[in-house]
Amino acid sequence: MTSSFKVKSSRNWGTKNDFSIYDFADAKTTNKVARLPKCNKLLVDGANENELDPLEDDAGQSLTRASPSDGTSDETTEIGNIPYADYVIDIWYLISEHVRPEDVCRFALICRKTYTVVQSAKFWQHIYQKHYDSSVELPRRLQPDCMSLLRGLRACTIRSLFYTYPPFVHRISTAALTNPHRITGRQLLFSWYCKNKTGWNYCFKLKARLIPGSRAARSSKMQQLKQSLDYLQDSYMNFEEGCQILIITTDSLHTLPQYHEQLYVGSLTQTLDQGMRNYKVRLQMVNYCRRVVDELVFVPVRQLRVLDWWVPEYGRVDPTIEQQAVVDIVGDSMNDTVWDDL
Repeated sequence: MTSSFKVKSSRNWGTKNDFSIYDFADAKTTNKVARLPKCNKLLVDGANENELDPLEDDAGQSLTRASPSDGTSDETTEIGNIPYADYVIDIWYLISEHVRPEDVCRFALICRKTYTVVQSAKFWQHIYQKHYDSSVELPRRLQPDCMSLLRGLRACTIRSLFYTYPPFVHRISTAALTNPHRITGRQLLFSWYCKNKTGWNYCFKLKARLIPGSRAARSSKMQQLKQSLDYLQDSYMNFEEGCQILIITTDSLHTLPQYHEQLYVGSLTQTLDQGMRNYKVRLQMVNYCRRVVDELVFVPVRQLRVLDWWVPEYGRVDPTIEQQAVVDIVGDSMNDTVWDDL
Protein backbone atom coordinates (compact mmCIF):
# COMPACT_ATOMS: atom_id res chain seq x y z
CA MET A 1 0.00 0.00 0.00
CA THR A 2 1.46 3.26 -1.09
CA SER A 3 0.76 6.62 0.55
CA SER A 4 1.05 9.99 -1.10
CA PHE A 5 2.21 13.08 0.69
CA LYS A 6 3.13 16.61 -0.26
CA VAL A 7 6.66 17.86 0.04
CA LYS A 8 6.94 21.46 1.10
CA SER A 9 9.14 23.48 -1.17
CA SER A 10 12.34 24.68 0.43
CA ARG A 11 12.61 27.63 -1.90
CA ASN A 12 12.75 30.84 0.08
CA TRP A 13 10.80 33.78 -1.26
CA GLY A 14 12.05 36.19 1.36
CA THR A 15 12.88 39.81 0.85
CA LYS A 16 16.34 39.08 -0.51
CA ASN A 17 14.86 37.09 -3.42
CA ASP A 18 12.14 39.57 -4.35
CA PHE A 19 12.12 40.78 -7.92
CA SER A 20 12.71 44.44 -8.64
CA ILE A 21 11.78 46.52 -11.63
CA TYR A 22 15.32 46.16 -12.96
CA ASP A 23 14.74 42.44 -13.42
CA PHE A 24 12.22 43.34 -16.09
CA ALA A 25 12.81 46.76 -17.63
CA ASP A 26 16.63 46.62 -17.68
CA ALA A 27 17.09 42.85 -17.84
CA LYS A 28 19.74 41.59 -20.28
CA THR A 29 17.85 38.31 -20.78
CA THR A 30 14.19 37.67 -21.42
CA ASN A 31 13.69 34.55 -19.31
CA LYS A 32 13.16 36.39 -16.01
CA VAL A 33 9.43 36.12 -15.76
CA ALA A 34 7.81 36.02 -12.37
CA ARG A 35 5.01 37.57 -10.47
CA LEU A 36 5.85 40.33 -8.03
CA PRO A 37 4.59 39.88 -4.48
CA LYS A 38 1.84 42.28 -3.56
CA CYS A 39 4.00 43.75 -0.81
CA ASN A 40 6.38 45.15 -3.45
CA LYS A 41 3.79 47.10 -5.36
CA LEU A 42 4.00 50.86 -4.95
CA LEU A 43 0.65 52.54 -5.37
CA VAL A 44 1.23 56.28 -5.64
CA ASP A 45 -2.29 57.54 -5.46
CA GLY A 46 -4.43 59.77 -3.22
CA ALA A 47 -5.74 57.65 -0.36
CA ASN A 48 -8.85 59.67 0.35
CA GLU A 49 -9.36 63.06 -1.22
CA ASN A 50 -11.84 64.00 1.46
CA GLU A 51 -9.59 63.22 4.44
CA LEU A 52 -6.24 64.51 3.16
CA ASP A 53 -4.95 67.78 1.95
CA PRO A 54 -5.82 67.77 -1.84
CA LEU A 55 -2.34 68.98 -2.73
CA GLU A 56 -0.42 67.35 0.12
CA ASP A 57 3.29 67.10 -0.71
CA ASP A 58 4.92 66.50 2.69
CA ALA A 59 5.38 62.90 1.65
CA GLY A 60 8.38 64.05 -0.32
CA GLN A 61 10.32 64.19 2.95
CA SER A 62 10.34 60.39 3.03
CA LEU A 63 12.37 60.05 -0.15
CA THR A 64 15.40 57.91 0.58
CA ARG A 65 16.88 57.66 -2.88
CA ALA A 66 17.03 60.78 -4.99
CA SER A 67 19.43 62.64 -7.19
CA PRO A 68 21.86 65.14 -5.65
CA SER A 69 20.45 68.62 -5.32
CA ASP A 70 23.64 70.26 -6.61
CA GLY A 71 25.01 70.33 -10.13
CA THR A 72 24.68 72.66 -13.04
CA SER A 73 24.45 70.24 -15.97
CA ASP A 74 22.73 66.99 -16.87
CA GLU A 75 24.80 63.94 -16.00
CA THR A 76 24.49 60.20 -15.61
CA THR A 77 25.23 58.89 -12.13
CA GLU A 78 25.23 55.43 -10.60
CA ILE A 79 23.86 54.33 -7.22
CA GLY A 80 24.45 50.67 -6.49
CA ASN A 81 25.40 50.03 -10.15
CA ILE A 82 22.04 51.47 -11.24
CA PRO A 83 22.46 54.36 -13.71
CA TYR A 84 20.03 57.26 -13.68
CA ALA A 85 19.89 60.73 -15.24
CA ASP A 86 20.39 63.77 -13.02
CA TYR A 87 18.63 66.77 -14.54
CA VAL A 88 19.15 70.37 -13.48
CA ILE A 89 16.35 71.90 -11.43
CA ASP A 90 15.51 74.38 -14.22
CA ILE A 91 14.16 71.51 -16.31
CA TRP A 92 11.89 70.44 -13.46
CA TYR A 93 10.60 74.00 -13.17
CA LEU A 94 9.64 73.92 -16.85
CA ILE A 95 7.91 70.57 -16.44
CA SER A 96 6.06 71.80 -13.35
CA GLU A 97 4.25 74.39 -15.46
CA HIS A 98 2.25 71.54 -17.03
CA VAL A 99 1.40 69.68 -13.82
CA ARG A 100 -2.29 69.49 -12.96
CA PRO A 101 -3.30 70.53 -9.42
CA GLU A 102 -4.42 66.99 -8.55
CA ASP A 103 -0.99 65.63 -9.61
CA VAL A 104 1.14 67.86 -7.37
CA CYS A 105 1.77 65.06 -4.87
CA ARG A 106 2.88 62.63 -7.59
CA PHE A 107 5.19 65.24 -9.07
CA ALA A 108 6.76 65.99 -5.67
CA LEU A 109 7.50 62.28 -5.13
CA ILE A 110 9.70 61.93 -8.22
CA CYS A 111 12.91 63.13 -6.57
CA ARG A 112 14.27 65.74 -4.19
CA LYS A 113 14.50 68.37 -6.90
CA THR A 114 10.80 68.09 -7.76
CA TYR A 115 10.02 68.28 -4.04
CA THR A 116 12.08 71.50 -3.89
CA VAL A 117 10.16 72.88 -6.86
CA VAL A 118 6.81 72.21 -5.18
CA GLN A 119 7.97 74.07 -2.07
CA SER A 120 8.86 77.21 -4.01
CA ALA A 121 6.63 80.28 -4.20
CA LYS A 122 7.12 80.43 -7.97
CA PHE A 123 5.39 77.07 -8.37
CA TRP A 124 2.26 78.11 -6.43
CA GLN A 125 2.13 81.53 -8.06
CA HIS A 126 2.12 79.88 -11.50
CA ILE A 127 -0.73 77.52 -10.53
CA TYR A 128 -2.78 80.46 -9.28
CA GLN A 129 -2.25 82.52 -12.44
CA LYS A 130 -2.89 79.54 -14.72
CA HIS A 131 -6.32 78.75 -13.25
CA TYR A 132 -7.43 82.24 -12.23
CA ASP A 133 -10.84 83.21 -13.61
CA SER A 134 -11.81 86.86 -13.49
CA SER A 135 -15.51 85.97 -13.82
CA VAL A 136 -15.47 84.12 -10.47
CA GLU A 137 -15.96 86.21 -7.34
CA LEU A 138 -13.15 85.49 -4.88
CA PRO A 139 -12.65 86.61 -1.26
CA ARG A 140 -10.44 89.62 -0.65
CA ARG A 141 -7.40 87.55 0.36
CA LEU A 142 -7.59 85.51 -2.87
CA GLN A 143 -7.62 88.50 -5.21
CA PRO A 144 -4.62 88.87 -7.59
CA ASP A 145 -3.28 91.99 -5.87
CA CYS A 146 -3.08 90.13 -2.54
CA MET A 147 -1.57 86.97 -4.03
CA SER A 148 1.75 88.73 -4.60
CA LEU A 149 2.48 88.28 -0.88
CA LEU A 150 4.67 85.33 0.01
CA ARG A 151 3.20 84.57 3.43
CA GLY A 152 0.51 81.90 3.13
CA LEU A 153 0.74 81.69 -0.66
CA ARG A 154 0.32 77.92 -0.84
CA ALA A 155 -2.83 77.78 1.31
CA CYS A 156 -4.41 80.69 -0.56
CA THR A 157 -3.67 79.04 -3.91
CA ILE A 158 -5.32 75.81 -2.78
CA ARG A 159 -8.39 77.71 -1.57
CA SER A 160 -8.66 79.62 -4.85
CA LEU A 161 -8.62 76.37 -6.85
CA PHE A 162 -11.87 75.33 -5.18
CA TYR A 163 -13.43 78.48 -6.64
CA THR A 164 -11.93 78.41 -10.15
CA TYR A 165 -10.72 74.86 -10.99
CA PRO A 166 -13.71 72.76 -12.24
CA PRO A 167 -12.54 69.30 -10.99
CA PHE A 168 -12.13 70.69 -7.46
CA VAL A 169 -15.39 72.64 -7.61
CA HIS A 170 -17.31 69.49 -8.54
CA ARG A 171 -15.67 67.62 -5.66
CA ILE A 172 -17.13 69.95 -3.00
CA SER A 173 -20.72 68.69 -3.21
CA THR A 174 -19.79 65.19 -2.02
CA ALA A 175 -16.79 65.97 0.17
CA ALA A 176 -18.80 67.74 2.88
CA LEU A 177 -21.08 64.72 3.42
CA THR A 178 -18.45 61.95 3.40
CA ASN A 179 -17.34 60.11 6.54
CA PRO A 180 -18.21 62.47 9.42
CA HIS A 181 -16.48 60.06 11.83
CA ARG A 182 -13.05 61.29 10.69
CA ILE A 183 -13.28 64.08 13.28
CA THR A 184 -12.65 61.61 16.10
CA GLY A 185 -9.57 62.53 18.13
CA ARG A 186 -9.45 66.16 17.02
CA GLN A 187 -9.09 69.00 19.48
CA LEU A 188 -12.06 71.30 20.09
CA LEU A 189 -11.04 74.94 19.55
CA PHE A 190 -14.39 76.66 20.07
CA SER A 191 -18.09 76.25 19.27
CA TRP A 192 -21.00 78.51 18.33
CA TYR A 193 -24.51 78.35 16.90
CA CYS A 194 -26.55 80.48 14.50
CA LYS A 195 -30.08 80.65 13.15
CA ASN A 196 -30.89 79.50 9.64
CA LYS A 197 -34.13 79.65 7.64
CA THR A 198 -35.74 76.55 9.14
CA GLY A 199 -33.73 75.73 12.25
CA TRP A 200 -30.36 76.06 13.96
CA ASN A 201 -26.78 75.35 12.96
CA TYR A 202 -24.41 74.17 15.70
CA CYS A 203 -20.78 74.54 14.67
CA PHE A 204 -17.67 73.03 16.26
CA LYS A 205 -14.23 74.06 15.06
CA LEU A 206 -11.77 71.19 15.43
CA LYS A 207 -8.08 70.77 14.74
CA ALA A 208 -5.90 67.73 14.19
CA ARG A 209 -2.45 67.41 15.74
CA LEU A 210 0.31 68.27 13.26
CA ILE A 211 2.89 65.58 12.57
CA PRO A 212 6.13 66.52 14.38
CA GLY A 213 8.86 67.47 11.93
CA SER A 214 6.49 67.91 9.00
CA ARG A 215 6.58 71.00 6.81
CA ALA A 216 3.30 72.24 8.30
CA ALA A 217 4.59 71.76 11.87
CA ARG A 218 7.81 73.65 11.13
CA SER A 219 5.85 76.47 9.56
CA SER A 220 3.52 76.71 12.56
CA LYS A 221 6.47 76.89 14.95
CA MET A 222 8.12 79.58 12.82
CA GLN A 223 4.96 81.71 12.92
CA GLN A 224 4.74 81.40 16.70
CA LEU A 225 8.37 82.23 17.47
CA LYS A 226 8.90 85.00 14.88
CA GLN A 227 12.62 85.01 15.65
CA SER A 228 13.54 86.40 12.22
CA LEU A 229 11.88 87.91 9.18
CA ASP A 230 11.74 84.47 7.56
CA TYR A 231 8.21 84.02 8.88
CA LEU A 232 7.07 86.79 6.49
CA GLN A 233 8.41 84.77 3.55
CA ASP A 234 6.92 81.45 4.61
CA SER A 235 4.66 80.40 1.76
CA TYR A 236 3.52 77.34 3.77
CA MET A 237 2.02 79.47 6.53
CA ASN A 238 -1.55 78.34 7.23
CA PHE A 239 -3.26 78.98 10.55
CA GLU A 240 -6.10 76.68 9.45
CA GLU A 241 -3.87 73.68 8.71
CA GLY A 242 -5.57 70.51 9.97
CA CYS A 243 -8.78 72.36 10.92
CA GLN A 244 -12.33 71.24 10.24
CA ILE A 245 -15.78 72.56 11.11
CA LEU A 246 -18.51 70.16 12.17
CA ILE A 247 -21.98 71.54 11.40
CA ILE A 248 -25.08 69.92 12.92
CA THR A 249 -28.39 71.25 11.57
CA THR A 250 -31.40 70.66 13.81
CA ASP A 251 -34.89 72.05 14.40
CA SER A 252 -34.65 72.54 18.15
CA LEU A 253 -32.58 74.97 20.19
CA HIS A 254 -29.83 73.53 22.38
CA THR A 255 -27.51 75.19 24.86
CA LEU A 256 -23.81 74.77 24.21
CA PRO A 257 -21.77 74.54 27.41
CA GLN A 258 -18.61 76.56 27.99
CA TYR A 259 -15.60 74.37 28.64
CA HIS A 260 -12.62 75.52 30.68
CA GLU A 261 -10.20 72.77 29.72
CA GLN A 262 -8.73 71.34 26.54
CA LEU A 263 -11.14 68.76 25.11
CA TYR A 264 -11.12 66.32 22.22
CA VAL A 265 -13.79 64.50 20.25
CA GLY A 266 -14.08 61.03 21.76
CA SER A 267 -16.73 59.65 19.41
CA LEU A 268 -19.49 60.67 17.03
CA THR A 269 -22.52 58.43 16.51
CA GLN A 270 -25.50 59.00 14.23
CA THR A 271 -28.56 56.80 14.85
CA LEU A 272 -32.34 56.93 14.68
CA ASP A 273 -34.43 58.19 17.56
CA GLN A 274 -37.02 56.09 19.39
CA GLY A 275 -39.72 56.98 16.87
CA MET A 276 -37.51 55.72 14.00
CA ARG A 277 -38.36 58.87 12.04
CA ASN A 278 -35.52 61.29 12.77
CA TYR A 279 -31.76 61.12 13.11
CA LYS A 280 -30.04 61.55 16.45
CA VAL A 281 -26.37 62.63 16.79
CA ARG A 282 -24.40 61.95 19.94
CA LEU A 283 -21.13 63.87 20.35
CA GLN A 284 -18.84 62.71 23.14
CA MET A 285 -16.13 65.03 24.49
CA VAL A 286 -13.11 63.69 26.40
CA ASN A 287 -10.04 65.22 28.04
CA TYR A 288 -6.37 64.38 27.48
CA CYS A 289 -6.74 61.30 29.71
CA ARG A 290 -9.57 60.02 27.46
CA ARG A 291 -12.02 60.49 30.32
CA VAL A 292 -15.53 61.46 29.21
CA VAL A 293 -16.25 65.05 30.25
CA ASP A 294 -19.52 65.77 28.45
CA GLU A 295 -21.93 64.25 25.95
CA LEU A 296 -24.03 66.37 23.60
CA VAL A 297 -27.17 64.91 22.04
CA PHE A 298 -28.94 66.58 19.09
CA VAL A 299 -32.36 65.42 17.89
CA PRO A 300 -33.91 65.70 15.40
CA VAL A 301 -30.95 66.24 13.05
CA ARG A 302 -31.59 67.28 9.47
CA GLN A 303 -28.04 67.41 8.20
CA LEU A 304 -24.52 66.58 9.35
CA ARG A 305 -21.54 68.10 7.54
CA VAL A 306 -17.78 68.32 7.97
CA LEU A 307 -16.01 71.21 6.20
CA ASP A 308 -12.26 71.16 5.56
CA TRP A 309 -10.25 74.38 5.58
CA TRP A 310 -9.97 74.55 1.78
CA VAL A 311 -13.74 74.41 1.13
CA PRO A 312 -15.20 77.85 0.24
CA GLU A 313 -18.05 77.49 2.73
CA TYR A 314 -15.50 77.03 5.51
CA GLY A 315 -14.45 80.67 5.22
CA ARG A 316 -18.05 81.87 5.19
CA VAL A 317 -19.04 79.87 8.29
CA ASP A 318 -16.01 80.62 10.49
CA PRO A 319 -16.40 84.17 11.86
CA THR A 320 -12.64 84.52 12.51
CA ILE A 321 -11.42 83.88 8.95
CA GLU A 322 -12.08 87.32 7.48
CA GLN A 323 -10.66 89.09 10.54
CA GLN A 324 -7.45 87.10 10.30
CA ALA A 325 -7.26 87.71 6.53
CA VAL A 326 -7.45 91.49 7.02
CA VAL A 327 -4.70 91.38 9.64
CA ASP A 328 -2.46 89.33 7.34
CA ILE A 329 -2.99 91.63 4.36
CA VAL A 330 -2.28 94.80 6.33
CA GLY A 331 0.71 93.37 8.17
CA ASP A 332 2.36 91.83 5.13
CA SER A 333 1.72 94.89 2.96
CA MET A 334 3.54 97.08 5.47
CA ASN A 335 6.56 94.79 5.26
CA ASP A 336 6.25 94.79 1.43
CA THR A 337 7.33 91.17 1.04
CA VAL A 338 6.57 89.97 -2.45
CA TRP A 339 7.88 86.88 -4.22
CA ASP A 340 9.23 88.78 -7.25
CA ASP A 341 11.79 90.56 -5.08
CA LEU A 342 13.47 87.36 -3.90
